[in-house]
Amino acid sequence: MLSEKEIDEAAQQLNEYQNQNALAEILGRYSNLIASYKRLKSDYEEEREAREKYKQMARGQERNPFVLVLVDGDGYVFNEEAVSAGSEGGTRAAQQLNDAIKASLRRKGLEGCEVMIRVYANLVGLSKTLSKAGLCGPEKRSLAPFSASFTRSYGLTDFIDAGELKENADYKLRAMLHLYAENAQCKHIYFAACHDVGYVSELTPYRGSRDRFTLVSTPGLLFHDEFGKLGLGIEELPGVFRSAVLGQNSAQSRPPPSTAMTTTSSSSPVIPTVTSVTAEGQKPCSYFTMGKCRYGKACKNLHATTKSSTSFGSSHTSYPYQSNRSESFGSDPSLSKIDPFAQLPRKEDIPHGCVALNKNQQRLDPYIPSPTPTIMARLKERSAGRKLCNNKHLTDSCHNEDCEYDHDMLEEDLKPALEFLSRSLPCPKREKCRNYYCSQGHICQNPDCKHRGGKSKAYCKMPYAIHTADLTLHCFVPGTTIRSTLDLQSPPESLSGDEGEDGPGSAGAEL
Repeated sequence: MLSEKEIDEAAQQLNEYQNQNALAEILGRYSNLIASYKRLKSDYEEEREAREKYKQMARGQERNPFVLVLVDGDGYVFNEEAVSAGSEGGTRAAQQLNDAIKASLRRKGLEGCEVMIRVYANLVGLSKTLSKAGLCGPEKRSLAPFSASFTRSYGLTDFIDAGELKENADYKLRAMLHLYAENAQCKHIYFAACHDVGYVSELTPYRGSRDRFTLVSTPGLLFHDEFGKLGLGIEELPGVFRSAVLGQNSAQSRPPPSTAMTTTSSSSPVIPTVTSVTAEGQKPCSYFTMGKCRYGKACKNLHATTKSSTSFGSSHTSYPYQSNRSESFGSDPSLSKIDPFAQLPRKEDIPHGCVALNKNQQRLDPYIPSPTPTIMARLKERSAGRKLCNNKHLTDSCHNEDCEYDHDMLEEDLKPALEFLSRSLPCPKREKCRNYYCSQGHICQNPDCKHRGGKSKAYCKMPYAIHTADLTLHCFVPGTTIRSTLDLQSPPESLSGDEGEDGPGSAGAEL
């Protein structure tokens, strides 16, 4: 680029040549060229200054990167051990949440970011709810020591009282989300409010932004399906929040426990709790009910010839066939009509989105009577040409785009038989599974299984420990409702047309 001196010399030379008429046209063009060049140089200098300012601004934005954790404290309640510990528990809860977030950030390659936590809740209402649950005192703001200790634990951590008016916490969460979603220094946002479907519209503009947003799920709350459709990251933060629903007037707006199934005005199901032991503190011996207990009078469990179970309504699942479990399960004539699995909950008694547990927090499957030979013959004929997709027919959803199994319509009266066989395939997560849509087995429902002392020669794929599980329903808890491709893959031994070693005959039940 020419210097100012060179430009002035060129202009002087031009003036000298302008006196020569022969070069008038050429000199005019040269004059215009110099003027254009000066304008171009001026524009270039302005652009360079603007670029330098932008670089300085960008370097400033990268200087203090952080991630934001937004928590609806009225729904996502911290674990009971921390809440009941008051001030000390607030510090512990803040540390647990920070540690869980930092562990997640290391997996994302964002370990260099600061963690900003904002928890918004109606402190008065939440204190009242937790007081009724026996987790804090009866004072109006009994949770205040916990929240104050939580706030002072870290410089960027706050537990904020949003006030007693309805939707105050929602308003604050939405405002914070809008403020930081487009902030260049905010590298990631963890959103812990997925129990309220109202937030879906706020997150919809960021659909598919897995590198930008992570939705936090917790076993203590129902994770709405609509959040799973947003294509955002989904994670649990183990041990941070409660793993069970609060009993009465909870912050999750769930009704109190009851022994009868009812619904509230918001159509939220009541989660019933039943006892699984007798008045003497003993649980019934499931082996004795089948006439196969080897310990006799030395057995620590109760040997009762009559079965008492809790009923959740007068109606039961209407299967298009009768159970063949009414046969004798032992030599005692008084036990000839007892079905040891009849104490399991019926499918229609399990609230939508929930799973059934025994007192040991082991998952229980719904009661499924054994299919009749006629039904099994029809099912075998239906699946003779191509194996059936358990997920498609039992959960009405298969997320495997390359699924090789049959998705064609299946007769309704054959679906219970398909579920019976699907339940004979053990779930990889065993009794710890909380996936509401899981169609695999978590207990063995074969009364003649050799692991129970039966005479069945069929190989049972269920682990031996599962056969000793207490079959008495204790409670229902919200399960995971995300239809994950990994969790819902069709079992590798899905139904086929033959009952060989890899067919349905070896899937856990002797038919």
